[in-house]
Amino acid sequence: MSTLPLDQQARYLEVLDAAKRLYGGDFDAAMHWMTRPVKAFGGKAPASMITSSVETETTVDYARRLEHGFVI
Repeated sequence: MSTLPLDQQARYLEVLDAAKRLYGGDFDAAMHWMTRPVKAFGGKAPASMITSSVETETTVDYARRLEHGFVI
């Protein structure tokens, strides 16, 4: 992660935090989710959804909806 620009580092950590909440604090499960393609993101992995604030917000919102059982 240290090779990412600072803004992307911050967005990565935001997505990772949402993933950890989704998996009840289980870091390994969160990292697994972060690195796997997600159909809702067009096959992109959540960890790659950090190039813009819009992508990050979309990813965090999706994780929150999953956490609460609301996924379309």
